[in-house]
Amino acid sequence: MKPEHGGKLMDEAFENEIRELLASGNKIPAIKRYREETGAGLAEAKTAVESLEASGSLPKRDRLDDSELTSQVVHLLGRGEMIQAVKLYREQSGLGLKQSREAVQRIANENGIAATSGVGCFGVVLLGFALVTGLLT
Repeated sequence: MKPEHGGKLMDEAFENEIRELLASGNKIPAIKRYREETGAGLAEAKTAVESLEASGSLPKRDRLDDSELTSQVVHLLGRGEMIQAVKLYREQSGLGLKQSREAVQRIANENGIAATSGVGCFGVVLLGFALVTGLLT
């Protein structure tokens, strides 16, 4: 897992890196770098970088502690919301998509939850078709 940059020196180094990118006219690479470091979505990263540009500092990100994150992931999985669980885990941990999905799968397994993203609309249509054709024959 990526170390969270909670230390003051690391925060300053990261902010300085973003500042340097902005100063050299590289706003898009600054937004990409912010996303890489924090796991933030595009809109959040753009807002944060623009905040740095306007006010001189990045906004503080609220992070859940591990037990709260696990609790929320379990809650989402219990409601069948695998995609939302992975998204939450990714945003909070700063990990990539694959690592976040694996972590959510591990949490599901540890809590006895079948973590699937569902059969989708096609599966429902196919089931309905099979039932109708089975009734007609």
